[in-house]
Amino acid sequence: MSSDAENPQHRPPAFFLSLTSVAAALLVVSGALVLYGWHVGFEPLRNVLPQISAINANTGAGFILAGMALWLQRAARPSKTMLQRLQLVLASLLALAVILLGALTLAQDLLQVDFHIDQLLFIVPSVDGVLHPGRMSPFVALSFLLAGTALLLLDHATRGGHYPAEYCALTVVGIMGIPLIGYLYAVTGIVDENYFPGVAPQIPLLFIVLGFGIMSARPAHRLMSLMNSKAPGGHLLRRLLPQSLLLLVMFNLLVEWGARRGLYGPESISPLLVLLAGGWLSILFWRAAALLNREYDVRRKGEAALGESNALLHVVSDNTPDAIFVKDRNGRMIFANPATLRMLDKSAPDVIGHVSSEIYADAADAQMVDANDQQVVSSGRAQMMEETLHYPYGARTFYSTRAPWINDHGEVIGVVGISTDITDRKRIEDALKAHETQLEVLVAARTAEVSELMAHLESTREEEKRAIARELHDDLGSALTALNMHLAILFQKMPAQPDLTERSVQIKALLSSVTQTTRRIQIGLRPDKLDIFGIKIAIAEQALEFETYTGVTCHASLPDEELSYTPQMDIALFRLVQEALNNIAKHAKATRVDVVLDDNDDEIMLSIRDNGVGMSALPDPSRITHGLRGMRERASYLGGDIRITSAPGNGTSIVVRLPKQPVDAPGAVREKGLGLGS
Repeated sequence: MSSDAENPQHRPPAFFLSLTSVAAALLVVSGALVLYGWHVGFEPLRNVLPQISAINANTGAGFILAGMALWLQRAARPSKTMLQRLQLVLASLLALAVILLGALTLAQDLLQVDFHIDQLLFIVPSVDGVLHPGRMSPFVALSFLLAGTALLLLDHATRGGHYPAEYCALTVVGIMGIPLIGYLYAVTGIVDENYFPGVAPQIPLLFIVLGFGIMSARPAHRLMSLMNSKAPGGHLLRRLLPQSLLLLVMFNLLVEWGARRGLYGPESISPLLVLLAGGWLSILFWRAAALLNREYDVRRKGEAALGESNALLHVVSDNTPDAIFVKDRNGRMIFANPATLRMLDKSAPDVIGHVSSEIYADAADAQMVDANDQQVVSSGRAQMMEETLHYPYGARTFYSTRAPWINDHGEVIGVVGISTDITDRKRIEDALKAHETQLEVLVAARTAEVSELMAHLESTREEEKRAIARELHDDLGSALTALNMHLAILFQKMPAQPDLTERSVQIKALLSSVTQTTRRIQIGLRPDKLDIFGIKIAIAEQALEFETYTGVTCHASLPDEELSYTPQMDIALFRLVQEALNNIAKHAKATRVDVVLDDNDDEIMLSIRDNGVGMSALPDPSRITHGLRGMRERASYLGGDIRITSAPGNGTSIVVRLPKQPVDAPGAVREKGLGLGS
């Protein structure tokens, strides 16, 4: 079974469901009072409900069953929960019981067969051959049969969209309206034994309540939807129908009252009724015309505003170069602007109403588009993405923005998308990336060439320094040594005169100073101990010399094992230590320096730490740092790096990491040199 009431666009108003609940409660209470009266006596109820004893027990039981089924049908909407399914099943069983009660009673009268249905709930001895409390009226049984059918088929619709339950309920109201009119206007011929025997005055009222309760239980069905519709017809029906029925009844009662009081004769009743009804109908039509005109004016203004808005949207949609499209939850295209049709290279009939697999020739493209659409539907959030789709005229790249299409109840019912063709931009970006890649390769090659040139220059400079140091050692050193020896012999042969003795002392001091200066220059250019004893002794001597000339405590921590590196690595380590100590002597104002050399399996780590004034984290543009820059370049030549950690007042730490180079062959002979003054 299906119901329009379950459509979120037609939610049943709470007012009608409340009416259904009130009707169900009234039916159950009335039926319970009838059964209570038959079992304990009607005396307590006669003052409140006269003629209640005329309702037999089976009729009361039928109202109880119908009221309970109505309440369950109202509470249990067609849903997927187990509790509501159980309520629907129970409501169907109660409706079948109402149908069975009416059908068996009606069959007794038609077939003249006693099914003893009259003794179902209440069995007493017969009086004058008539079973008490009496048999249900055939019209009451027919009404129960129709009401039970309406409750059973409440959510069943025909192919034409009609609901049989509504027509069954209206038939019940029509049947029971006849005796109700008879009682209201005291037409005894209608309610006598010839037409509606055994129909107490309360029974028509309860059946009318039941009929309207069944109608109100599904306010979104075909007939009742007119009552709660927001259209002009529903508005007129809600406002005018109750007033009209109430006034017609009041007119009839007023005319009857005047005739009974003798204000006019019985022959004047019909003309007065025609006059009052005609006048009211005229007023009614005038009011209906005024309401329709008002609704028409409002709708016309709304349609004009909507037309302007739609025209503006069409102008924007038709003239934008971007593709604009709308799809439902199932991925079916329901709107596509001209740009979308041009992008797809298809006509509107080939796109509208079709899914992606029918629109795109490439199955992978269709799957990708559907996956992106479902991602937006499931997340409920707008998303931006790039899509490359393949068409007969070539592949195109689009930047798409997809947003969920949400109805008034917050449910996602589709996707709205805008796609911008960025193929040309992507081509330019790809060309720029390729150019950047080529430029990076060229820069890397030029950098490698520059690094190689710098390494060559550094190697050449070291060779020049070595040559100069050798010249100082071999030529100038030998000459100074010979001069010292000749002067020593000359001073021995000089007479012991005070002025000559003083001059000889000055000459010896000057010669010693020149010799030491020459030796210091030679060591600065190329330490002879580096070539003779290796990097450990060279660093230790450099630390000792730094401490001697600066007065700053310098401690060198070196590995115990013998170190054997390439000549390039040895001179690089020495120059790094030399440059770091020079910077400390010039700028650090330190009192202690630690030089640590670690030899690991894969790398060499050199650390120089001081406790000086440190450096600021922000570089000083007026300060030229050629020393640190040279250290970085020297380390980078060998594939290493330098990390400098410093803060004002906390000293400076320089950590150099160098990859190990192939060591010299065992027993390799280092270049020998003689010290000055030897």
